[in-house]
Amino acid sequence: MNVSPDFSPPIKLMKPYFILSGFFYLLSMLWLFSIDPLDALSDFSIVSWVHIYMLGFVMMAIFSAMAQLGPVVVETKHHNVNLFKYIWIFLIFGLILMIMGFYINIKLLTHGGFLILIAMSIYATEFFMTLTKARRKTSITKAMKMSNLFLLLGIISGLIMAFGFNGYIDINPDSILKTHTFGLVVGFVILLIMGISIILVPMFGFSKRISDNEFSSSFYTLCLGVTAMLLSPFFLTVYLEKSAYILTITALLLYFYQLFKMTKSRKKVVHDVWAKSMYVGFSSFILSFILLISYLFNENELILKLGMWVMLVGFFGFVIIGNFYKIIPFLVWFQIYAPLIEEQDVPMLHELLSEKISKLQWNFSFLGLIISSTGILIEDLYLFYSGVALLTIGGFLFVFSINKTLNLKT
Repeated sequence: MNVSPDFSPPIKLMKPYFILSGFFYLLSMLWLFSIDPLDALSDFSIVSWVHIYMLGFVMMAIFSAMAQLGPVVVETKHHNVNLFKYIWIFLIFGLILMIMGFYINIKLLTHGGFLILIAMSIYATEFFMTLTKARRKTSITKAMKMSNLFLLLGIISGLIMAFGFNGYIDINPDSILKTHTFGLVVGFVILLIMGISIILVPMFGFSKRISDNEFSSSFYTLCLGVTAMLLSPFFLTVYLEKSAYILTITALLLYFYQLFKMTKSRKKVVHDVWAKSMYVGFSSFILSFILLISYLFNENELILKLGMWVMLVGFFGFVIIGNFYKIIPFLVWFQIYAPLIEEQDVPMLHELLSEKISKLQWNFSFLGLIISSTGILIEDLYLFYSGVALLTIGGFLFVFSINKTLNLKT
């Protein structure tokens, strides 16, 4: 992999994405105090929180990371990097309208959905055009392409749901809920994390990278599973849904084995904040995987809630925050300080991030995850909100830490 400043966009261009991702993580933690975790998952207060977390925190994080890492991985320049000046604007206003739609006027859902579709379309088109010029075409490149396709299909299905809620089209929104969720969570986020982790885990974890053929097995299997779910509303619904679950479970088991194989091959073991975040993140992934499989057999909504909570806050949260602690200092050092090496003394890479603050953030967030998850499990609101309070403190520390690093001569 050729790490060149010619491939990744200027950090100033991507700075709003990093900052907004941190802001929405903190906002989503604060927002939790206004919802009741014991309400049904279909309750709009819970649905709105999921959208704030996924669109504000997770999507902003993915856009910021992929804009930097994607071209470096495939060794080519962006097709039109200036488009990233506008994507976050459409996404923000779309998200605001969607939240207003959930709380004030449901008709605003369609307007917000259109703006978000525009943002996602710009990102997916620009990124796809960038990938077509790739010098290195591997399964990871294909995974990035397929994740973009699933992203668009997931957003379109969500827009169709909004039309259904407003009565613009005669359709039951619940009939395509699984398509919407599967397309975005599994087809876009999880597939992308799988692909990028094959690069980042060996890079940051000092381990050997698995072969392209090994990753192909989990990649193609997951794609088949997501495709089956996307087609399930139209025909052979029960058969395709079951096939989607079986294929997805198989793909994730293959990926867990690949992840274990890479971790086992570590040349040296460093238990820094990144490593500890990965431990929590992927342990949460495995736990949520077990919980969601058990839900398929007993259909206990409490198990579903706990599984989704552990996946969203434990897996997505810790994996994204942990990698931010590696990616942001590296980008700041590489683009700001590296050119000055021969002219003046420059800080070392590890000096760009406050180790004390990042450790405090991890401690508060980890304890908050454990306590809040226990609160959901035993249906204790006091325990849940106590955990959320700790997660909120972790969110403040996370925002402070990344903003401090991003503002070092940038």
